[in-house]
Amino acid sequence: MLRRMLVLTAAVAALCVTVAAASTPSPLGTWKGQNQRIYRWIPYQGNGFEEHAMTSHRTSENKCLVHVNEAVYRYVPVAGGHYRVTAKIWHAKCNWDWEYESTIKLTVAADRMTESCDKQWTKVCWTYTRVNADTQAPTVQALQSTGTAGGDASLHYTVKDDSGRTHEELTVYVSSSDVRHYKTSLGPALAGHVYGYKLIGIPSDMTGTFTWCVRSFDAAGNASAPSCSTLSIK
Repeated sequence: MLRRMLVLTAAVAALCVTVAAASTPSPLGTWKGQNQRIYRWIPYQGNGFEEHAMTSHRTSENKCLVHVNEAVYRYVPVAGGHYRVTAKIWHAKCNWDWEYESTIKLTVAADRMTESCDKQWTKVCWTYTRVNADTQAPTVQALQSTGTAGGDASLHYTVKDDSGRTHEELTVYVSSSDVRHYKTSLGPALAGHVYGYKLIGIPSDMTGTFTWCVRSFDAAGNASAPSCSTLSIK
């Protein structure tokens, strides 16, 4: 399902979200590793991070293909700037698993980020250089949306970002045990436009008013605060 632009002339009630500027440098964004490959860091499980390879390459051991935008590392905070790292490990037939790798200390400056490992916290074992200085998060607002049971629905929202391009993660809370997740591809994020994500094939017995939320990410990995509204299905 693809995101499409919907130009609406009427004002739509929305939940406003104010995004606070980050006070300290963040790992979020695009970096060049000391191996000269490009990586993008995005939010993961609250205060953690997920590192995506933005340079297609093959693993050194099994020569498995790592695709562009494929997650390769996950960082979960422990304390004091230390993170528990799990790595995507490719096996002989190029199937893979997430496996614990190590605990590292992450030090982030405006244009440089280092990892210290092997419990030698003053020794740098890996270095990144920031590719761009975009640290401004997008602003997104979920709008009241409607749909038809047995038909389709559209989740409407506005989004703007200084880069002009974002992708969104959308969540519909049907019930406590039925939470549905959707993602858009990177597309326009222009002030004054309303965007819609079309849900095709709404079940005929799915009627009522549901909560749905959206979060926006720019290409540098900056994330908006989530914004929520209602989806009415009749």
